[in-house]
Amino acid sequence: MITLLADSNALRHPGLEQFLRASRSHSICLSDWTLTEMRKKDALGTSRDSLRLVFLYPEQCFMLKRTDLLLDYQVHGADDTGALIDYEETIVLRRLAQSLRQVPQPVGLAAIMQRLENDAVQVVARLHAEVEDWEEQMLEAVSVFDRAEVSLLRGRKNATIPGSTMEKVFGLLLHTTRDFMIRNQQKGGSEPMRVIHAMGMFSFRYSLCVLLYTLGWVRTGSQRDRPVKKRVNDVIDLQVATVGTFFNGVLSSDKNLQEVSRAARHLLRLWGAYVGEDWIPTGRPDEQGSTRVMHQ
Repeated sequence: MITLLADSNALRHPGLEQFLRASRSHSICLSDWTLTEMRKKDALGTSRDSLRLVFLYPEQCFMLKRTDLLLDYQVHGADDTGALIDYEETIVLRRLAQSLRQVPQPVGLAAIMQRLENDAVQVVARLHAEVEDWEEQMLEAVSVFDRAEVSLLRGRKNATIPGSTMEKVFGLLLHTTRDFMIRNQQKGGSEPMRVIHAMGMFSFRYSLCVLLYTLGWVRTGSQRDRPVKKRVNDVIDLQVATVGTFFNGVLSSDKNLQEVSRAARHLLRLWGAYVGEDWIPTGRPDEQGSTRVMHQ
């Protein structure tokens, strides 16, 4: 089975239907953050459009467990990825998709979607507060890398990365991963961590994606003073890229998300960590499992 993570924009792209229609072995997973982004404004109308393919291809669409429930899992092979899927919430999602396409509209659906929209607005507001100081903190953290190292880590080619650079990367990632675990009350957050075990965890891979994204700021110099609203969207995209490393890639038309996904998959493989086999669309060659949404 080929399983891709789809962001909220990909759900409305015609290329996604092409992917699902091509084979019953093709499937997508949605994260709780993707649904949050979908519902933060006009939840009823946006969800009706965005979940159309869940209605049409229900057996090929799945919900991931909430991000906070993924934290203690270690994924070191394809057999471990099934534990990341929430099958009960998958049924809820499929039923909701059916209700959204029903005519006349089911009684009470508008009220349900309004509650979901209110919840999403509150979640995004909390995330907004958390990322306000994120830019300066991350730029300070990556100041240990010179420009040559930034180019190597964010480059698309399989260039050799010096051991001294790798030591900096692992040192920073283990520190940020442990801090992430402690802040989220994750088991083992205060215990010594072996790199090989950490690399199978969401928190390590999320820290890697944040690092790569921040290095992109340094490389291009274009992300200074980026509006907080857009940085909130970036955080959601980074979570999609993170979970996508456990599967066959991400479906997105977002260039930054693709670049982070591609770089993270490459580095994790370079370090010997498990990464889902890359899916490359027929006739549209791409690299490292960060798949461009296809145009019909």
